[in-house]
Amino acid sequence: MQETLTPRSRSPLGLIPSHKSYRYFIHKYEVPRKLLHVSIGFLTLGLYWNGIKLSQVTPVMVFLLVNVVALDILRFKFPIFSTYYIKAFGFLMRESEVNKWNGIVWYLLGLTLVFLVFPKDISLLSILLLSWCDTAASSFGRAYGHLTPKFFRNKSLAGTGAAFLTGVGAAYLEYGLIVPASPGVNVGEHLAWSPETSKLSLTALCTLSGVVGAAAEAVDLWGLDDNLTIPVMSAIVMQIAVALFEK
Repeated sequence: MQETLTPRSRSPLGLIPSHKSYRYFIHKYEVPRKLLHVSIGFLTLGLYWNGIKLSQVTPVMVFLLVNVVALDILRFKFPIFSTYYIKAFGFLMRESEVNKWNGIVWYLLGLTLVFLVFPKDISLLSILLLSWCDTAASSFGRAYGHLTPKFFRNKSLAGTGAAFLTGVGAAYLEYGLIVPASPGVNVGEHLAWSPETSKLSLTALCTLSGVVGAAAEAVDLWGLDDNLTIPVMSAIVMQIAVALFEK
């Protein structure tokens, strides 16, 4: 009986050579993919700390998005190109993405939309929630999910709880530590939340961030890739909440 193609099938399907060679490290636990995911959050914090503005980052994101889309189109049209592409970058892909758009396309699209629409601090938080909450939920869900109850979309309490705590920590890291320690980097840029302009306390903001991070990771919106839905959904909800409680 042929095995069904799923994003996280237990055994390699033979579509990506590196998945067969490193069945657990790459295929089952997706270590390289998770490391890349997590590193984006730290990279973004580094850019923020060094005063890089959204207006500087957004064109780069658009450039990367256009090029990654072009590479995927070439991959779909030319099998020989696809073969070499998968050999080179397959360790960062899931086998379900071999004949579909690469996850990085949705990742870049989500970040680009957020950068174009939302303030700097909301954009940064949405990246942290995507980068860290999704990874935390996946890692803890796989490791401990069998020990806790399951609910919507077969999500585990372990994974969702990890996403919540990570979301709380991400917001505190940004608003409680990074932003106060680097006031000069926001000169000329609007921040959606500050203690002086919002009725939301830092504790409430961090708690809300945890709820949003956990919910965005768990909810399936019309079957869209969560690399797109998590940052966009997070940014929308956080922006609305901050606006509602503005002084």
